Amino acid sequence: MYAFAEADDITFQLETLQSLLDPSTRMVLDSLDDPTGQEWLEIGYGLGSIARELSRRIGPIGVVHATDLDARPLAAPVDGAPIRTFPLDLRTDELPRRPYRGIHGRLVLLHIPERRAILSRLVDALEPGGVLVVEDWYCPEPPRVLACADPADEKVFTEVVAGILAELRSRGADLEWAAATRDAFVEAGLTDVRVTRSDADCAGPGLAHRLYACNARQLRSRLAESGLDDDILDRFQEVAGRPGLVTTGWRLYSTIGTKPAAG
Repeated sequence: MYAFAEADDITFQLETLQSLLDPSTRMVLDSLDDPTGQEWLEIGYGLGSIARELSRRIGPIGVVHATDLDARPLAAPVDGAPIRTFPLDLRTDELPRRPYRGIHGRLVLLHIPERRAILSRLVDALEPGGVLVVEDWYCPEPPRVLACADPADEKVFTEVVAGILAELRSRGADLEWAAATRDAFVEAGLTDVRVTRSDADCAGPGLAHRLYACNARQLRSRLAESGLDDDILDRFQEVAGRPGLVTTGWRLYSTIGTKPAAG
């Protein structure tokens, strides 16, 4: 399950993810039909930035239902749709029996081994003509270092990020799932399936490198157990914060599909 669910710095991590990914998600939402007055479901809402964005777009007549393992109340924007939060484990709990006009989830299914079964249930929860939006990173390997102040920094960066990815895999994450999502949507019966891809800015010390540093702190004990010593883990924190570090980034795949109309 989610490797960071009980980690320290979780709020800082989620704030960083929002700042890094919300601009891309907003562009995806911009590409959809006007959701005014609709009911939407946000899965894995985290700190709630996209649930609030949906609320703003839907307006006061509709509703945003938002679920997470740790469900806390979210205040809706002024003149936005009410946001109703509730706890839900997508692996074991049933979705509320109501048809949603739209469902959105970001960086959720890649972490859950039961992702295809969950995808099928999300499709079932859509009303005919409803839209499903799933966003996940494609990150099968550590980013490549394009520039760094010290050649030794490249080895430190690559080894530690590789350790983070290995830990995610050990928890059931599929780091190549994003590239398979389009086919999974088609197999689940969705139509008009399309995918957009966006890359994060990875010039240091930006949001992406801040996230790597946070993840390494959160998983430090597990990374040490895997063979990374304290000197490497300490140096990684320095390397990730250096202005001279430039890397490639992980690509966010945003997959969109529509449930066929009845009849």
